[in-house]
Amino acid sequence: MLNVPEPLDNEAIYRTLVMESPIPIALLVGRDMVITIANEPQLAVWGKGNGVIGLPLVEALPEMKGQPFLAILDNVFTTGVTFTTDNTPAQMEANGVLRTVYFDFSFKALRNHQGEIFGIIATGIEITEKVGILEALSSSEENLRQLSTSLDQQVQERTLQLQELVHDLQRSNQNLHQFAVVASHDLQEPLRKVQQFADLLRSQYGSVLGGGIRYVERMQVAAGRMSMLIRDLLTYSRITTQREQHQLVSLADVLAEVLTELDISATEPAAQITIGELPRLAGDAEQLGQLFDHLLSNALKFRRDGLQPKIQVQASLVPVGGLPVPPIRSVPMFHRIDVTDNGIGFDEKYLDRMFTVFQRLHVRSDFVGTGIGLAICEKVVTNHGGIITASSRPGQGSTFSVFLPAR
Repeated sequence: MLNVPEPLDNEAIYRTLVMESPIPIALLVGRDMVITIANEPQLAVWGKGNGVIGLPLVEALPEMKGQPFLAILDNVFTTGVTFTTDNTPAQMEANGVLRTVYFDFSFKALRNHQGEIFGIIATGIEITEKVGILEALSSSEENLRQLSTSLDQQVQERTLQLQELVHDLQRSNQNLHQFAVVASHDLQEPLRKVQQFADLLRSQYGSVLGGGIRYVERMQVAAGRMSMLIRDLLTYSRITTQREQHQLVSLADVLAEVLTELDISATEPAAQITIGELPRLAGDAEQLGQLFDHLLSNALKFRRDGLQPKIQVQASLVPVGGLPVPPIRSVPMFHRIDVTDNGIGFDEKYLDRMFTVFQRLHVRSDFVGTGIGLAICEKVVTNHGGIITASSRPGQGSTFSVFLPAR
């Protein structure tokens, strides 16, 4: 005869399902909500042990007092209407620590055979971690929105400030240029009078003045230096305040015009100037002319006595990584134009101040100059997005290297 196991009763089946469920489930019986069954996930949520079994809910979980859940359970027990909610916070004391947890849960009334309500089945899923992640995401999104709005506002405000600063700078540059022009005219006129009167004194009263004529000559020299200084300051002011015209310029044509204006024959012995193949590049022809005029003039001025001045101008292409310092304008390639002479040279420890206004490396009585020429060179090169530097040794000549963007 075949042995058939006896069927389980309903209570045993129910208890097995509850206890094996991964979802927190508890059976609360009577209006006092006595905890009759609670599986391990439920006990873990409550933070209690098996000792709560058989206790009314309010005694097992005293932290429920003051929270809405006891009233909700009582209402479900009275009406039989299932209560379901999501993302609901609850204060739970687990292991002696009161913390806020979130649940998706439901309270469903249980009826006996007569249809009478005898208890409530409570099921729920803790979603505390999920809620925390969602809140963090929401907070991050809000912060990003606020930050984005605040960046936009700051950018707009900063743009307006920069526009105002540019406008003020343009106005200041224009005023400075006008002042320089007026000052140049007003200062040059009395200097011309001084030189004219000095010429009259020399030509008409030279014999009367005798040895005093040397004071007239010194006055003429001082007036000439003052006139040269005013011209150089005006040039520096124009280069500083006037925007260059970027057109395709032939450096060969620029050098040809500079050589035409230079009085090379005045040097003794006559200078030998060799110019290699020069590139065409975008720039301001007038400013580039002033650049090479000063470089060649310096090479002729600072020659060694009794030695024929030799000057070489040559060009080559170099990558931006080959420049001695980072340029203002970042382009892949630069034209390097070297102006090399065999003059008196200089000590490279003075290189950092060579291109500053009014800086002189030699005594004024030995070499006439205003100390502005190399500052003009540096300003022209900067206007064109390049750099200028030099290398030299005393008595062994100098090389001034100009790096200008190739494209």
